[in-house]
Amino acid sequence: MFDRGILFVGAKGLGLSVLAEALALDILRELEANTSTMHPLRVYSATLSENAQTDPVLLRAMKRLQIEVSGLSIKPLALYAFAGAPRIDHVVMLDAELPPATKLAIGETVDVWRWDIDPACYIDKKQPGPRYLDYLKTAENLRPKVAALLTDLTNLSDVAGRTFIDDIMAKTA
Repeated sequence: MFDRGILFVGAKGLGLSVLAEALALDILRELEANTSTMHPLRVYSATLSENAQTDPVLLRAMKRLQIEVSGLSIKPLALYAFAGAPRIDHVVMLDAELPPATKLAIGETVDVWRWDIDPACYIDKKQPGPRYLDYLKTAENLRPKVAALLTDLTNLSDVAGRTFIDDIMAKTA
């Protein structure tokens, strides 16, 4: 049984929320493999941008880091406000603010965090090579934040011990 839903929301429409979702799912898969325990979270991603498409350079960087990308796609935040949408308990805004109407639609009891992301990867005019390196750096910086959040939300330290989290965070080192 899944206890809670967490939604990563990006503002720039490049797919950073998909990166955060993929990192969370990767960490939770590792937990399941190491402990044979089902994780108590559902993880989703969305964007505030209406014309968003995941940057193919980001997908290439994720594959390089061996982060599973199949089945992931960028979705508009409004999707999670409709009746029948997954229940969201926690929202992580990646360089964005949650619109007040959306907070009302998904519920006043939702915990909302704002994370600042290195803006280097937002420069759309960069050539693919530097953007690729920026995404690798962003993934490296985002993984510990995601791992710490999952630790807080699932008490991973009680389940698998501190060395498990250290091993997961060292995966990209």
